[in-house]
Amino acid sequence: MPTNIATPKEAHLAKNILWLYALQGMNYLIPIMLLPYLVRVLGVGQYGLVAFSQAIAQYFTIATDYGFNFTATRQIALHRHDPAAVSRIFYSVIGIKIVLVTIGAALMLGAIAFIPRLRTDGGIYLAAYLAVVGSALFPVWLFQGMERMQFISIISGASKLVAAGSIFLLVRGPQHTFRATLLQSAGFLIAGLIGLGISMRYYAPRIQIPKRRDLLLMFTEGWHVFLSTASITLNTNTNTFLVGLIAGNVQAGYFSLADKMIRAVTGLIFPFLQAGYPHIVRLIQVSRERALLFFQRTVSWGVAAGLVLAPVLFFFASPIATLALGRGAGGVAPVLRVVSLFPVLAVVTASMGMLLFIPFGLEKLYSRLVLAAGIANVVLCFILIPPLGAAGAATAMLLMETVLLIGGWYLLRRNGIGSLFTLKLPEFEANN
Repeated sequence: MPTNIATPKEAHLAKNILWLYALQGMNYLIPIMLLPYLVRVLGVGQYGLVAFSQAIAQYFTIATDYGFNFTATRQIALHRHDPAAVSRIFYSVIGIKIVLVTIGAALMLGAIAFIPRLRTDGGIYLAAYLAVVGSALFPVWLFQGMERMQFISIISGASKLVAAGSIFLLVRGPQHTFRATLLQSAGFLIAGLIGLGISMRYYAPRIQIPKRRDLLLMFTEGWHVFLSTASITLNTNTNTFLVGLIAGNVQAGYFSLADKMIRAVTGLIFPFLQAGYPHIVRLIQVSRERALLFFQRTVSWGVAAGLVLAPVLFFFASPIATLALGRGAGGVAPVLRVVSLFPVLAVVTASMGMLLFIPFGLEKLYSRLVLAAGIANVVLCFILIPPLGAAGAATAMLLMETVLLIGGWYLLRRNGIGSLFTLKLPEFEANN
């Protein structure tokens, strides 16, 4: 265990959170401008095809991430003052990602060649895969571990703005569906190349061939976190995929649009978790009690924010959907009402995973929980999508988030962390 760990500073954490909120601002501004335009120009059906292709690409993104956004972030955070160790971790992770991207590309080409539905729009699926390449190259885990969130915000925000501007200029109708997919993926690819260049310039200037020992260590450490993140995809990305497969592109478009809107709302809360993960990893090395109090404070404010947002989404779903997407996307409102409670549930389940299970070394237990929830979600999708379409997929997603919450609470209690769910704010703790 490293011995040169400094006590994390709250001011530095606040700075990182502000940078992540700057990125979230971009993430709100761009979809607010882009989604209504794409729905109106492409139509819900063609937009659903784009969403379907991106849902397939997301599977490959999860595979190439391989849990490194947690495991590699943790390693970087613990060795951030050791340049040699940072460089060794960096090239080990990048080496594994390059191999995974290559395997994924071969699988995608094979799927396009042998599956008739994919072959018809093969170019669109290949264009969507470019986002996988960009995501693999962009070392979010390095910037998070070094607590340099400004790089994530500036690079991602600027790349997405360029991609969005290109879409407004070059996408004019349903015949430009391939172009719309390609330009969205280009934003990820540009960000990945720039992020990789900055990382190699400032944090890993000497190119190293990863040692077999280091590759095996990173690959082994990431396995259970990979299972967790892959299983979470069964709760989210798979729903878009199954709606498109079972109910068609229009229903896939409705679900994807509602999902993007609800996750944009949930994203108001998530910068605290993203910045808090490396912070709590280092805090655990100093004081377990302070780490647990940090979790209490974070999840308490997150739940409070979610409880404010949920009724707004439920009661104003129709005007929100119409204002954001136009009258042609009226089918989004019922789906939005179904998932209106999602921000409340998601902030707690995500907090448990990112700030408790993984930092406290319970990755294996967490991966089993999320895998079970993901499998149940798929079963529910096959039951609910045929009669309900997009609303059925949304119902399955909400039910499985509830199961994840109850199961996570039970497992944490069994491992001696149940007292955390008193959810008292630290100010009250101090006054008592």
